[in-house]
Amino acid sequence: MDFATIRTYLPFLLAAAGMTVLLSLLSLVFGSVLGLGFAFLRISSNRLLSRTAWTFVWLVRGTPMLLQIFAIYYWLPTIGILLPPFTAGVVALSVNAAAYYVDIFRAAILTVPRGLIEAGDAIGMRPWQTMRRVVLPLALKPALPPYIGQAINAVKNTSLVSVISVQELTATSQSIYSSTYKVAEILGTAGVIYLAITTVLAVLQSWLERRLDYGLARR
Repeated sequence: MDFATIRTYLPFLLAAAGMTVLLSLLSLVFGSVLGLGFAFLRISSNRLLSRTAWTFVWLVRGTPMLLQIFAIYYWLPTIGILLPPFTAGVVALSVNAAAYYVDIFRAAILTVPRGLIEAGDAIGMRPWQTMRRVVLPLALKPALPPYIGQAINAVKNTSLVSVISVQELTATSQSIYSSTYKVAEILGTAGVIYLAITTVLAVLQSWLERRLDYGLARR
């Protein structure tokens, strides 16, 4: 193991890890918003809206993410939508994450007892108020473990946007070891960095679960 090579290129890998974290955070935010929106459509009594959400999930989850990245980056320009690599990567990661968040949010919302929703209606709450004040807070805890699990997958999926020249951790690692031929050292270091990022998410999950338990216990 050539530790001198690791010390030399570690700053470049850490800088690339910053890009990986940025991609992950943006896809987490946009994917969550999009996923929650489609989750509302999925549980809607309107069959057209529900079928639209189902079709979105079916289409995205049934195709490889690499194909989705290529479609967004190479196909959209044919209809006049030209996205730079970074933006295309964020869009692809967000759309892919949203397709999984839909069922996570939907399942969590459905765990809330129907009686609580009816109680909200009985005291004069509008549907959106009941959703915001009653349903979503109670759905947060059951949604958290699979949500963080998908967030960890999203971090690992950022490596796929290297195919459209986004210089995240995997792409930078490939550039370095292709010129230094130190494959084990560079990829090993990149793996440790990925592990560190995903470990932070796992620790965050445990902390949030404790906070939620404490909050529910005080109610």
